[in-house]
Amino acid sequence: MKLVWILSFLFLSSCSSSANEIAVENDNSFPYNVENQKILFIGNSFTFYWNLPSQIEKMSIERGLNWNVTHFTVPSATLKIHWNNPDLISLLENEVFDHIIIQEHSTNILTNADGNSKFYFGQIRSIIPVSTQIHFFSTWMYPSMEQFNIDNEEYPIEESIKDIIEGTTTKLIPVGRAFKLFQEKHPQFSLLMEDEKHPNSNGSYLASCVIFSHLSDESSVNLSKRYKGLDNKGVEIYYSIVEDEVLPFLQQISDEVIF
Repeated sequence: MKLVWILSFLFLSSCSSSANEIAVENDNSFPYNVENQKILFIGNSFTFYWNLPSQIEKMSIERGLNWNVTHFTVPSATLKIHWNNPDLISLLENEVFDHIIIQEHSTNILTNADGNSKFYFGQIRSIIPVSTQIHFFSTWMYPSMEQFNIDNEEYPIEESIKDIIEGTTTKLIPVGRAFKLFQEKHPQFSLLMEDEKHPNSNGSYLASCVIFSHLSDESSVNLSKRYKGLDNKGVEIYYSIVEDEVLPFLQQISDEVIF
């Protein structure tokens, strides 16, 4: 019961914070290190559920890459909300990152009902140094979103993002494509919470694998199934846990989409 409470607290909390905690559960690190890269996630609950940024940082440590991952996440935030947040603007103006991963509200990217995604992406991008590689996190379609797929496209969110980033050096991360492929091949496993919208631990792990491989150009196969750290009281906690029966399928689908 205590573990369940801790996990619930972790993925329901939202803040701008560093993902630095403690080493991965199993010390399988590669016998070399590379220079730390600073990575920033900008998004909402689809980014922070089940500690996705922390999972990715732990994956990098396991492979000897030692990324320093930070996230600036606000529940239900759109790019318009982020652009009007002085704390984010201050962060972008005062710190330099090697990679910035941007995630727009999934519905708004199709409807632009709460601010034009392309416009606000351009505004945010305008204060990011050209030395920083920007990536756009393509999220997944969930059942209640199908009404917005007016052109009946296979990957409507990806198509919208391609229009948004056209003419820039921004790279698309096809997480939504991986979700769709996984659900087609392994329908016995769920990727979403009971609300059929937010990712469960399987979904966040799959997204973490896709993003890790996208950034590192390394396969996620044989990465650990769980990562742990310490909370602010020094108590050991797990960021997320996936079961053995689903782990290889998540990693294989990630590889299929990325490579």
